Amino acid sequence: MQVKDIMTKAVVSVESRKTLNHALELMVENNIRRLPVLSQGSLIGMIVQHDIEKALRSPEFVGDSPVDWVMTKTVITVPAQADLTEAIDLLLKHKISGIPVIEGGAMVGIISETDILQLCKTLLERP
Repeated sequence: MQVKDIMTKAVVSVESRKTLNHALELMVENNIRRLPVLSQGSLIGMIVQHDIEKALRSPEFVGDSPVDWVMTKTVITVPAQADLTEAIDLLLKHKISGIPVIEGGAMVGIISETDILQLCKTLLERP
């Protein structure tokens, strides 16, 4: 099975110069914990809910601080055609909860723990 077979294709993302408050609102509205960060349509980082909450408790950051001040700049990605075990290995190795999926240099989806758990549940429910 390949990553593209179970990835989430409708990815909610945030522009790098949007505020931390805006990113947190997107997460709450969409019931998600992570956002790929884009600049002019290109993936340049990732931000997770914990990053935002931690930053907002720090005196040097405020809700109007831009996402790119807090995001993780080194983004682990996986090709859409990669074997699902490769994505799982990356999630476990790096202790992360989601990985942007890349095809032809563009982000085409995201694969998360939730996607993998949904697959496990489906497989376990089969007679």
